[in-house]
Amino acid sequence: MNSFKITKGHNLKLSGAPSETLVDVKVPSSIYFHPSSIKNIKTKLLIKEGDSVKVGSPLFYDKKNEKALFVSTCSGKVKKIQFGPRRIVEVIEIENDKKNTRSDSLKTDINKENFLKSGLWTYMRQKPYSKIPHYSITPKSIYISAMPTEPFALNYEYLMKDDNHSIQSGIDTLKKIFDCEINFISSHNSIFSNLTNVNHYSFNSLHPAGNVGVQMHHIDPIKDGHDARFYLSLQDLGRIGGYFDGGEYPNSRYISIGGNGITNQAIYKILIGTSIQDTLGLDLSDDIEIISGDVLSGKKILQDKSLNFHDEVLSIIQNDNKREFLGWLMPGFKKYTLTKTFFSRLLNNKGSELSIKKNGSVRTIVPMGNWDKVMPMNIMSEYLVKNILANDIDMMEKLGIYECSPEDFSLCSFVDASKMDIMGVVQKGLDFIEMEG
Repeated sequence: MNSFKITKGHNLKLSGAPSETLVDVKVPSSIYFHPSSIKNIKTKLLIKEGDSVKVGSPLFYDKKNEKALFVSTCSGKVKKIQFGPRRIVEVIEIENDKKNTRSDSLKTDINKENFLKSGLWTYMRQKPYSKIPHYSITPKSIYISAMPTEPFALNYEYLMKDDNHSIQSGIDTLKKIFDCEINFISSHNSIFSNLTNVNHYSFNSLHPAGNVGVQMHHIDPIKDGHDARFYLSLQDLGRIGGYFDGGEYPNSRYISIGGNGITNQAIYKILIGTSIQDTLGLDLSDDIEIISGDVLSGKKILQDKSLNFHDEVLSIIQNDNKREFLGWLMPGFKKYTLTKTFFSRLLNNKGSELSIKKNGSVRTIVPMGNWDKVMPMNIMSEYLVKNILANDIDMMEKLGIYECSPEDFSLCSFVDASKMDIMGVVQKGLDFIEMEG
């Protein structure tokens, strides 16, 4: 096993970490899909209000990727389709009859066509661009990370310690369909080290070492926009293995719920598409921020919506809008910082408190070198961001834009003295270079 140790990064010290308790959520009366939240797709509906659907029935696809279907995870009737501006599909609500009737069109013979029709293809993503891969693309390699390091991440070592069979089946399935290298990344002394048909790599657990982009950078850097690699979560790999083993359709998933906004932080098993309200079994107050994903790179959502399509973390954070009088003049014994701005740095942030306050307004980029202290990739991040803002494609390519994903810059946004949305800038650059390329 090849091992890597990164020294640049940071593990946030947050209250409300999920316990290793499994909560089996009651099957909801309705499930919800939000096509507009899925990156880089143009939705083409295959259903209308009032239609009956089964588990695995096609609901919609991307107009630019028509063979990769998005399917229903329950049986019942299409209750509502809600459109936003320019007829963008915002919500598909399916009334669940709780019979879990499976579609007759689902086949489990291992081939690419059945993989696309099953709806499981859409849980893979490709780099560059961090989007669902086109059905015609054959990847150079596939990456599976069994060691997510973001705040409140799932502990796969605990969660899937008795599920190596479906994981191995998922590996064998992908190997047969794509016939390419499969790289499996885990922590040192992992319980997954006995898996076969993969190349094993290990990283230390300093965030963002668990990000696939960081792992690719150290194992086999991406050269250009056509150098496609696929990646997926360990949980979705197991779901693929379970499906092609001929079992029940894998319409549920585990999510990790943490944060100081609730008291029952744990690992929840949900039917995919379950709303936040139905997951928690309660209404959250208005002074709570609900984030689909982790606190560094997630997106704010409402409690009547379901988790975003690829997310496995739900962060629920207490809102804090109190203004601090002359806060910048205070010694800051409880200010969380990675610089020498406050005294809390001398105490290694012990007793420090984090909130969602930005503590200042957006300002000109200040080249203090803070970004590079938490960026474990050999990328000149400040120069890259400036060239993205200048729409200089040639320099973006030279500075490694194809290796980048927004979440790889989440800690840069966290430590940034200019308060910039660096992840948003990186996404803008990726969208621009894909459109122009």
